[in-house]
Amino acid sequence: MVQFNNLTAQWHEIKDAALPRINKMFESSAFVNGPEVQTFEENFAKWNGNKHCIGVSSGLDALRVATQALGYTEHVHIYTQANTYIATVLGPDQALNGNCTVHLIDHDEYFQLDTEKLLNKLTTNTVDFCDDHHLIIPVHLYGHPCDMEKIMQYARSFGCDVLEDCSQAHGAKCNGKQVGTFGDISAFSCYPGKNLGAAGQAGVITTDDDLLADRCREIKEVGSKVKYVHNVKGGNYRLDPIQAIVLDEKLKHLNKWNAYRRKFAQYYENINNPEIEVPIAKPAPWCTEQVFHIFPILVGDSQVERQELMDYMQEQGSQVGIH
Repeated sequence: MVQFNNLTAQWHEIKDAALPRINKMFESSAFVNGPEVQTFEENFAKWNGNKHCIGVSSGLDALRVATQALGYTEHVHIYTQANTYIATVLGPDQALNGNCTVHLIDHDEYFQLDTEKLLNKLTTNTVDFCDDHHLIIPVHLYGHPCDMEKIMQYARSFGCDVLEDCSQAHGAKCNGKQVGTFGDISAFSCYPGKNLGAAGQAGVITTDDDLLADRCREIKEVGSKVKYVHNVKGGNYRLDPIQAIVLDEKLKHLNKWNAYRRKFAQYYENINNPEIEVPIAKPAPWCTEQVFHIFPILVGDSQVERQELMDYMQEQGSQVGIH
């Protein structure tokens, strides 16, 4: 059986380096925060090209903390794509205590946020709701970047903040820059099946803004910079040191693993069947590099046809899934 994700193979590649670090962490009893978390944060920031990296407990919490760090006190209009996972909306909604309106924008031919539809919605809403805050959350789905230069142009024109959701695109590049370096702040999920996946739940926030980074670190520490002094309503969103070790060791291999994904995707691009559409075989003009977190295909005209293909693939020994 060809597995959809072979996480055991990843572990075998890193375990000789990871296990001594885990043992050392247990010997030192550095079970909360500690040097391993700091090491991973510094290495991820350098790898992605950011000034700051803040490790947190999950991708959902990364989105929640990042939104709270933006410091909204009034109603917020959120713009994101309709085909994303619920966490993209749920995290910000939790941070804002529901004081937001979510505008779901359709995707373009590459499954990314349709910038022209975004422009139309912003043009209307920033006039009708000129006193509210506006937040754009582009989601780099399937390892393909959104058109970030155009999105940032619109954000500056309409006075919007930008929170990049990079949960499926660790290492993807837009016009030569890695995702997570365009917006005011960015969130990554490090769920086990992601391109950079932990051995459990984990997430990452990146930013070049010193104030936003400082706020994120305070929020994730139960709203505290100094013990027993809690200035904001934070939460326990810390990155576990064991996960930091696993992520740090996997980070050393990530460029190579992403290259493998691109190589394997070349085989799938050759699918030639009138009942199967391969939308991301040819990347968008702004896409310098995609990392193929998932290789989605569109099948037939009904769920019955889709299920027939899934059953056939399973019989042939290839795992597939619905996204």
